[in-house]
Amino acid sequence: MNDSQELKQRYETFAKTLDYKTTASDFQLRELEIDTASSCMRDGQRILDVGCGLGYAAIQYASRFAVEAFGIDYAENMIAGAKQLLKEKPPALKGTVDFRHASVVELPFSDNHFDVVTSSRCLMALLDWELQKKALVEINRILKPGGALVLMEGTFEGLEKLNDARGEFGLEAIAPDGRDRLITLKFHESELTEFCRPYYKLERVQRFGMYYFLTRVVQPLLVAPDKPRYDHKLNEIAREIARVFPDFEGMGHLVAFVFKKPAQVIEK
Repeated sequence: MNDSQELKQRYETFAKTLDYKTTASDFQLRELEIDTASSCMRDGQRILDVGCGLGYAAIQYASRFAVEAFGIDYAENMIAGAKQLLKEKPPALKGTVDFRHASVVELPFSDNHFDVVTSSRCLMALLDWELQKKALVEINRILKPGGALVLMEGTFEGLEKLNDARGEFGLEAIAPDGRDRLITLKFHESELTEFCRPYYKLERVQRFGMYYFLTRVVQPLLVAPDKPRYDHKLNEIAREIARVFPDFEGMGHLVAFVFKKPAQVIEK
């Protein structure tokens, strides 16, 4: 079994827990991601969350806005679970939610269909730069001119800065491949933005350095020799601080790139 097959099997297994936190263990950071994506949304839009997992983010978008929210995932159990949770625990929605089994490299939607596309760690699960590029082009196809792609993915540069800070205090470096739980292929930031240039205009980059510093440096030092926990009170406090002061020294592997599809094609 290769890495891609192993990762898919892990996702299929995690989905059976029907736990919204299973693919986002750091659930406080996920709330910051949802806030970031939501800043690009408004009522009346059509939204797509690629790699939606059990559908938590898509449900949040449709709870905050009167939108048509769609979620796709390549793991069949994730979509089955998302539909089951939506039925058994119906949220108070302003909009609608629809979940479909599909791959981000072959989206079952027509051209220029969505106002906003969000990806939270989806593309880094493809484990191949060629597939990641294919996904970026495919998302561009179904995104309306002027539409936004909120790409929230891991980068090597952000992780390196975080590990530099951890090293200053004798903390072990965090491995870039995430093999302890979910195998990933993070992005090189300059490579990503350069490839996207013919397809998107980069509007802004949102980093979460303050949250990472407090939860990946301060908390491990605070609780040692115990292991840090995602449900520690400090993570909740870190989320609130990061909403006011989001970045700190550019550290942290998760980075949000807000791209816009131009009304006219950008020349290469």
